Amino acid sequence: MLVTLIAVLCNGQVCLEKVVTTSEQSGITMSACQVNGQIGIADWLAHGPYHEWTLQKYKCVLGKYVPKSEA
Repeated sequence: MLVTLIAVLCNGQVCLEKVVTTSEQSGITMSACQVNGQIGIADWLAHGPYHEWTLQKYKCVLGKYVPKSEA
């Protein structure tokens, strides 16, 4: 089953959802996503274009997820 890890990032008053990874890309399971999601997001933030953004929350979703800003 496909699992998607989503980060909700904020920079001031601007917030957005970003797909960090899926089980197709990284092999994560739902339990690994829930337990280790923050670790993966911290690494993703440090090495990506959103390093100055703040993680507000994250969620693990079964199936394909389209962020609200892209729907």
